[in-house]
Amino acid sequence: MNVVAATCLAGLLSLGFVGRPVTPSDGGKRLTVETLDGKVSQVEVLGIEGKRARLKIFVFDGDATILRNLSEYTPESAFLIEKAASSAVSFEEHFALAKRAGELGLIPEAGSSARLAVKVAATAADGAAKKKQVHAWAAGVLERVIGEALAAGDLDRASDCLDILATRLPEERTEAQLEALAEKVAVLRESVESKEAAEREAKLDEKAKAELAKKLEPIRKKSASGDKKLTKALAQSGSTAASAKTCDSAVDDYKAAWKLTQELLKANADDESVQESLAPIADHLVANALRAAMHAASVLTLQSDFKGAMEWCERVLRFDPGNSEAEAMKRTVEAASAEAGDRDDYRYAWTGRPRVRHRR
Repeated sequence: MNVVAATCLAGLLSLGFVGRPVTPSDGGKRLTVETLDGKVSQVEVLGIEGKRARLKIFVFDGDATILRNLSEYTPESAFLIEKAASSAVSFEEHFALAKRAGELGLIPEAGSSARLAVKVAATAADGAAKKKQVHAWAAGVLERVIGEALAAGDLDRASDCLDILATRLPEERTEAQLEALAEKVAVLRESVESKEAAEREAKLDEKAKAELAKKLEPIRKKSASGDKKLTKALAQSGSTAASAKTCDSAVDDYKAAWKLTQELLKANADDESVQESLAPIADHLVANALRAAMHAASVLTLQSDFKGAMEWCERVLRFDPGNSEAEAMKRTVEAASAEAGDRDDYRYAWTGRPRVRHRR
């Protein structure tokens, strides 16, 4: 393609004049991809040449072939292009894609390709060794991403990856290693919440702050106890019964803290500082109680205790009908139960938790 044609094509792309109707001859090969500057187009992948992709771009009623740097695309689109070019079939090809997704920080995509790799490995003579190789790599990727998220202050990403590591690959880390990671995530969570609390209380004088702290102390103490037990439950993920039992105890602490919260709200119905301070505390209690419940359900699912996992989901739904996390976990348990002979389908289903603010 000459310079003039390339310039014209770039202009058409920037205006969004791309994408003739799909025809049967396309064979389902067309992908929708996005560049880092937000331009969306439909392409067919013809191949990868070093760090560039040769793509067929569809414009008006025709098409054109271009060579474009993969670095110009979002990580998701770059991986989609590389995956299409790979047409992976073998263990090595699927594993290579999993590693590439891991390098790009694409956790769900890495898990999906890893799952395909272990499925292929299951039919090989050295399948057990290959699966062990994937498990070890997967744990390493998750731990790396946890570290990166902690450094960036990304609590949700760190928490999600810790949950995946602890519930899907607990045998790849010792209890002490999991506890160390869980404590680091807990420290970040406490830091975020403390900063928010300080901002809310900034308008109060020292006397009012002291009085507020005294009122909140019993709730914070019971909540902290639940947090400590939840951290311990994450560390105990390799021992299903112990982890589930600790989750149960953590939930009891959060429920007790919630009862104290209700009592304090009732006794201070006209105190705005108490009302404002208790709202995020209540959110924390609900969120971590749900985390504990979903963790218990997850570790039980990995060990094929589907009845126990479903009971945890139902416990949540009894006090919060329609809770999105519990409903999602319930579907996961049902799917895992249907594929009870293949734990790796569940092991590598790497998705983050849905986050919908609790309805109070």
